[in-house]
Amino acid sequence: MIKTLSLGIALAVVCMAQAQQLSDLTFGPQQESSGKTLDDIVAVVGTDIITRRELNRSPGNNKAQALQALIMRKLLLQTAKQHNITVGDTAVNMAMKEKANRHLSRDTVRERLLISKLQQQVVNSRVNISEMEVADMVEAQLKKSTDSVKLIDILVKVPKTADTTKLSQARHKAKKILKQLAKQSPQSVASQYADVTFNDLGWAELSKIPAAFSKPLLDAPVGKYLPPIVDRDGIHLLKVLDKKQKNTKNAIRIPETLASHILIRGQNNPMAKKQINDIYQQLKQGADFAELAKQYSQDPGSSAKGGDLGWVSPGQMVPAFESVMNNTQTGAISKPFTSAFGYHIVKVNKRRQTSGNNRQALEKQARKAIFQRRAAEEWELWLSQLRDEGFVEIRQRP
Repeated sequence: MIKTLSLGIALAVVCMAQAQQLSDLTFGPQQESSGKTLDDIVAVVGTDIITRRELNRSPGNNKAQALQALIMRKLLLQTAKQHNITVGDTAVNMAMKEKANRHLSRDTVRERLLISKLQQQVVNSRVNISEMEVADMVEAQLKKSTDSVKLIDILVKVPKTADTTKLSQARHKAKKILKQLAKQSPQSVASQYADVTFNDLGWAELSKIPAAFSKPLLDAPVGKYLPPIVDRDGIHLLKVLDKKQKNTKNAIRIPETLASHILIRGQNNPMAKKQINDIYQQLKQGADFAELAKQYSQDPGSSAKGGDLGWVSPGQMVPAFESVMNNTQTGAISKPFTSAFGYHIVKVNKRRQTSGNNRQALEKQARKAIFQRRAAEEWELWLSQLRDEGFVEIRQRP
């Protein structure tokens, strides 16, 4: 009886203790104790966010500017994704080797490459250059030219009142005279016709010659007659005896590369990557580049010629190709790399410096200058539109 009573008292004490403990508990929302807080959201950009921590990691002391830079970066990367722009690991690996990128993370380098590809796509779609713009710039450059040419001129006179028939007869006579000039002196040929004169023009600066003559003279080879040029005096048969430059220090020199390549199409195709690596191993073991190009290259324009691309000038190839080509030593082959066309291996056969004082070089230079100026303008305008049209909600002051 006493044992039973004692057990009951013990159970009662335990229950009272448990009840006391339960009464000390609280349920429902309570004030949080101090501790680590979640990272604050400073801004919402499209489908992404910018946190306080991310903003604080940005370089510079001006956080307002840093926030705007982060917003633009988010918008650009989202736009690149919408346009299905990608950057392969090979491109990132190559970029990481550049001195300017060695201190950056792979993610940062990849983002910069994505934005660069987006920029190329945008400006290429927005910049249109007319032939008239190029011609005007070339004309302006010619007026500043210091080049001189030593000339002789055979003039077939045509009356200002000549009709179509007489002009046609004069053209026929000019062709006949050109054939004679191949065997006879210009003085003797001119003396055979009453309406043909020989003129020794001596040295003349291209900048002081009318455009109708200076443009063809710029490209004219020494020792050969140019095709007939018609003006108000008649039909001119010009011959350049010599050329010189007054200021050779300021003469334009253009680097050119004699290159060959092997192309396997399919930038994101694992089989294409394996094939280009297999070809590279064969080349390292001494296989003939031209033979492998004929056998495997998927560039129809060069494969039949053993991959030969001829002399390549700056700006002629896409940037990814040109960068590798310029960094490959003469006589060497590059490691496999990618461009928008697929996987390449490039071989640099020779290099040279050519005179830029010819029409093709001046037109290329003019086109490049116009593109660079217009591209910068269009890119800034596009960035402004992207910022205005993009969804951005700033929730906290920077």
